[in-house]
Amino acid sequence: MGFCTVADLEAFLQVDVPAGEKTTSAERAITEATAAIQNYCRQVLELVEDETIILDCHGGGTVLLPELPVIEVSDVVEDDETLTVSDEYKLGNHGVLYRIGATWTSGPQMIEVTYSHGYKMSDDYDAPAAAELMPDEIVQVCVRAASRAYQAGLRADEVDGVPGIQATGLGDYSVQYGSEASSAGESTLGASAAPILLRSEKAVLDKYRV
Repeated sequence: MGFCTVADLEAFLQVDVPAGEKTTSAERAITEATAAIQNYCRQVLELVEDETIILDCHGGGTVLLPELPVIEVSDVVEDDETLTVSDEYKLGNHGVLYRIGATWTSGPQMIEVTYSHGYKMSDDYDAPAAAELMPDEIVQVCVRAASRAYQAGLRADEVDGVPGIQATGLGDYSVQYGSEASSAGESTLGASAAPILLRSEKAVLDKYRV
């Protein structure tokens, strides 16, 4: 699932995305923008329920769950022994899992955790009640990035996919090549090289990066 919708792109660009191939292009742009955000943040971010992971442990009283935000921990198994919530483990803030009355067993693949994490989308009515909505600033970064990717695809289609073309002629036929510069000062060559995430957008996403 993408972090925004085709309707979001239409509202942002103030255009109607035609049905058919161009709708598919818009959906692909959303998928690409969503993946870029996830890759930059090193987080899935979208809601995942009851995922089971196996963690190495270096001992001590805490382990850190890799995906945030953590909604619920439903099961913890340490060295093949199922632990009891509150008596033997407890979930703290920011994905920290505390061992109660002992320390975690040190070693590779010692802890198996089943937990739910991430943000729900506004139309996900089956999501757990405790799940938070995807932050609007992430949605807006996705909208802007997907809009650029969609428009880049349209420009590439207009010039038959030849990178760097900024103008074409008809009569005696002429072609003008040049680089494109974004509002953030990032220069690219051709529609196919349009940046996915701008520096200003990465700055917004930094708080969600691990």
